[in-house]
Amino acid sequence: MSVSPGHTQTAKPNPAEDKTDAPEAEVWDGVRDLIGDERIALGHHWSFNLRNDPKRFPFVLSRYKFAAKMAAPNSGLKRSVLELGCSEGLGTMILAEFASRYHGVDLDEDAIATAQQNWQTDTRTFEACDFLNDAEGNAKTFDTFDGVVSLDVIEHIAPDAEPKYWEAVTTNLAEDGVAVIGTPNQTSEAYASPMSRAGHINLFTFERMHDTLHRHFRQVMLFGLNDEVVHTGFAPMCHYVMGVGIHPRK
Repeated sequence: MSVSPGHTQTAKPNPAEDKTDAPEAEVWDGVRDLIGDERIALGHHWSFNLRNDPKRFPFVLSRYKFAAKMAAPNSGLKRSVLELGCSEGLGTMILAEFASRYHGVDLDEDAIATAQQNWQTDTRTFEACDFLNDAEGNAKTFDTFDGVVSLDVIEHIAPDAEPKYWEAVTTNLAEDGVAVIGTPNQTSEAYASPMSRAGHINLFTFERMHDTLHRHFRQVMLFGLNDEVVHTGFAPMCHYVMGVGIHPRK
């Protein structure tokens, strides 16, 4: 077959040569068999974040890792965990890893439907409800839990409803229980996105979180996070406040 000058003949691919027998491919085929074909579908909230600000995923997951170490550590004692404001359950598997029971609640019914589809089992359950108001207008009581976790929630609670928020935290917590409350530092608000600022109606500084926790718990510890890193420096330079309350005052 003749080839015109200046042109290079391209060989047609041979389908029989498409499949490689490289040992790396064989190893990866084995890994894929172990992974299986399980999939999850994100809801509106985290689909938006993944597309527009994917770095929020490691930031938020690091907060859950910290909260799990405080409220449900791998201590050999199986602890039950209640999450107030669980959204789509992004942190469920971290909080529930060493827990005997996990229950997540949120006002957003669509988010709860996503969480139920992705994470629900006999020991991981979800409920769509307003945990600030039961049938009698009091904070809702679910059960007694060893740990209560509530991240990125209190800044969305109106100040006049805040007492019922703390009531929901403490009334559902065991006498020796641990609560972990996370919220953006008020001093970082100037750097927040317009969307974040639109939803932040009740911000805390380290000092305010310290004083508020002391009114509701006998022992209090304050930590901070900048991105994925625990922050131990000058508190106003910390982006995120993480308050730990132990032994609720009831």
